[in-house]
Amino acid sequence: MKDFDVIIIGGGPGGYVSAIRCRQLGLSVALIEKEALGGTCLNWGCIPTKSLLRNAEVVEEVKHAEFFGVEDLNNSYSINYESAYKRSRQVSAKLVKGIEFLMKKNGVTVFYDRAIIINKNTVELELQGLIIHCRNLVIAAGAKAVGIPDIEVDGKVILLPKDALSINEIPRKAAIIGAGAIGMEFASIWNTYGSEVTIFEWFDRILPKEDHDVSAEIEKAIHKQGIQTMTGTRIVALDKVVDGISLTAEKAGGDLSVHEFDTVLFAMGIKPNTKGYGIEKLGLELENGFIRVNDKMETNLPNVYAIGDITGKFPLAHVASAQGIVAAEAVSGLEPAPVNYKQVPKCTYCRPEAASIGLTEKEAIAMGKVVKTGSFPFSANGKALSLNENSGFIKMVSDGKSGEVLGVHMVGSHVTEMISGISVAMKLEATVDEFVSSIHPHPTLSEAILEAAHGTLGHSIHI
Repeated sequence: MKDFDVIIIGGGPGGYVSAIRCRQLGLSVALIEKEALGGTCLNWGCIPTKSLLRNAEVVEEVKHAEFFGVEDLNNSYSINYESAYKRSRQVSAKLVKGIEFLMKKNGVTVFYDRAIIINKNTVELELQGLIIHCRNLVIAAGAKAVGIPDIEVDGKVILLPKDALSINEIPRKAAIIGAGAIGMEFASIWNTYGSEVTIFEWFDRILPKEDHDVSAEIEKAIHKQGIQTMTGTRIVALDKVVDGISLTAEKAGGDLSVHEFDTVLFAMGIKPNTKGYGIEKLGLELENGFIRVNDKMETNLPNVYAIGDITGKFPLAHVASAQGIVAAEAVSGLEPAPVNYKQVPKCTYCRPEAASIGLTEKEAIAMGKVVKTGSFPFSANGKALSLNENSGFIKMVSDGKSGEVLGVHMVGSHVTEMISGISVAMKLEATVDEFVSSIHPHPTLSEAILEAAHGTLGHSIHI
């Protein structure tokens, strides 16, 4: 029997970050993880997909090498997806080992076991039969991907994202159900390696949570790449046939169409892991199945906290980490600044990339704000032209009265790197005038941010 100040259930980007911060604040910590540290993100999500996307990026560069003066490559190279798959697993494994080192360095006691909650102060380690106690419990058990009810996911021809990261061959003809970030990223990877990809989306546009201009630009780009989209469409039936899967789709107007695929990937969303850990015994308040928390990540029970995907806020690793730090500081009696969910950067790593933060133009107008927008295309950006990555734009949404920047929406090369600077600026309530009076280096892709700010004020410089 062991006692800890804090027990954290789940070693993903919320749980392990919270554990480190707790130790920094002098608390004894037990971290329970039933599989591998890093959770879905490092093992079966963010990291392996980015590795595969980088491989796909290199493949694209090789395909267009002659444009850059690298000649006589025709038929002299081959593309091996299995090598890309192996590299993705190696990258994940290396990062997991890094987290294991951080746990040792910070003095976190890690139990590789399944946690069974007895009560809010007592947890059983199922495999070891060990009982441990705590004064504070942090639930970071995450969530899992979902498919269509009553349709069996066999992991071979009907896949969830984890299954898609476990295969070492590219499907010949694939349907992706869901045009959010996960669906778009797999579409990019598979398309680059020669798969014939069709994306199905219930909403009337791909990336439906992004600004309309972002959705339109990305859709135009992927159509040029040969990726097909069927928006405003729901899946009526999926049936296994001799050669794969027969998919029946229904457009919003009622028109039915039947399609044949050898692989179907569900990229539709998640449901919280609130069953099987004894969580239901605690009497926690739920909201749409997710654990309800306040700004300090406290649940309705004293000394019980929840962080990450299980809270239903944003299913993003960086949000989970931010919540984990808030919870750790709250446990320690500090007054942490709450997570501002209105300023969470969102990134989609397809080709071209999409990144955004804050309000879309439509959202700002719906709030009754006087809105001013400015946009600058990468086709007029010197660095983008030099890279031959000149599709996309940066769009800035501002308050027409105060000048405060309300949102920034990007499509283009490396925009997922540039959004971090915007995050800091919006945290500081930066205005368009302050953006305009700042200096951006030349030549860079980030100059387009400055140009978009100029456009918001009605005096674009380079267009």
